Amino acid sequence: MYRTCNKIWHYFKIFSQQTTIHGFNIIGMPNLHWTERFFWTVIIALSAAGAISLTTSNWNRYSANPTVISIQKDYRNWENHLPAVTGCFNDKVDEKKAEKYIYEKWKSDVADSKYPFYVEFVRAIAYSSYNNFEDLEKFKNDSSLFDVDMVGLVSEVYPKVTGTLVTVDKSREFKWEIILIELGVCFTFFSKFSELLSIRVPDDDRNDTETSNSPLKCHYLNGLCYARFDSNPKLPLKYYVHSHLEIPDLSSKHYHSLGKGSDMEINYRVIETQASGDIKYLRPAQRNCRFDDEPLSSEAKAYTIKGKTCNVTGLLCLAKYKKQLLENPKSLGCKCPQTCNFINYLPEIPKLVVWETGAYFDQMTTFRWGLLHPTTKYRRDIIFGFGDLIVSIGGTLNLFLGISFMSIIEVFFLICENIIDSVLENTRVGKLKRKMKKTAPLKSHFFY
Repeated sequence: MYRTCNKIWHYFKIFSQQTTIHGFNIIGMPNLHWTERFFWTVIIALSAAGAISLTTSNWNRYSANPTVISIQKDYRNWENHLPAVTGCFNDKVDEKKAEKYIYEKWKSDVADSKYPFYVEFVRAIAYSSYNNFEDLEKFKNDSSLFDVDMVGLVSEVYPKVTGTLVTVDKSREFKWEIILIELGVCFTFFSKFSELLSIRVPDDDRNDTETSNSPLKCHYLNGLCYARFDSNPKLPLKYYVHSHLEIPDLSSKHYHSLGKGSDMEINYRVIETQASGDIKYLRPAQRNCRFDDEPLSSEAKAYTIKGKTCNVTGLLCLAKYKKQLLENPKSLGCKCPQTCNFINYLPEIPKLVVWETGAYFDQMTTFRWGLLHPTTKYRRDIIFGFGDLIVSIGGTLNLFLGISFMSIIEVFFLICENIIDSVLENTRVGKLKRKMKKTAPLKSHFFY
């Protein structure tokens, strides 16, 4: 133990005589009184402790929450998103399409005794949701229903979407996208993720035309930012207004119900939080949010209907977990991450007119929605990034120990140099000892 400590002290003296780091060269000075050597040792130890403490604090700050939300006011340069809208018909079954589907699938018509049973099944599937999956119990033992394509069924019997969409952007022709969501089959405008949930419906004009359903933006200097959709008055429906980053689901409680001759106009104020591009290089745990292209699991990169679909047995299995599926995720202990880009639309008081007579107005259902341009937005940005962390650590080490980047390189160089010298010295001494052992018997015999 004594020899080991003595050797360590020997190499430390060599290191202290070679290094330029403040304080170390004093500790290794020869012929120095032990009290002075002890004093400088304590000073360096305290300085090292202070440097480690501040470095750890800065690292924890960088790892935990290096972001800040600031207020942006340069609104004259902004392009703002018009709200996306999803429309869902109250009646999701076209009777003629249902009759055609039943005949093609089961060769059953109105004269067949089993026809009402198939009609009931078609309507049950078209209107199915987490709220009423248990209504399918009566169909689970019928073998003729085992191979039914549920998505194909609801798309085949869905009423034809007709209407005219008018927007402030005259350079592009917009069209609806028919999607399958928790609310059933609906159609949507200006949604970013509608393609993930889209289905093809027979007799849909959208299938044969090249149109756009991308989000619609309006510049602040354009005072009019609106869209209007005139739909079939014979099909009452509900309109859900939401961000282009969202899709309505069963938890969506706010909607506008319109019927024949209804003409509604409503404007929305917007609260928006944007994220800078630099923030994406942080880990989600650091920024406490996720971007829409960051899946929670590599196995399910996106929520889409392109995967497997349930049959009647599978839907009845889901019915057992109805309470959990309809429960608020927070009450189940699920901590859903925030979205880094967030948009919330606040409705103004709507203007609703119901036309009972008229040569034109009572022949359509009109929904017009507009955007009131904001003058304030929030921005999520980096306040303490990796570069700031490096500068902070460098300043701390320089303040307490006088260490720079070159000093760190010097330390590694001297350590490697001393290790190599030590290995070479031990090798040389070992060879010398082996040589002396070989010559020792000859010398003793000669002097004998």
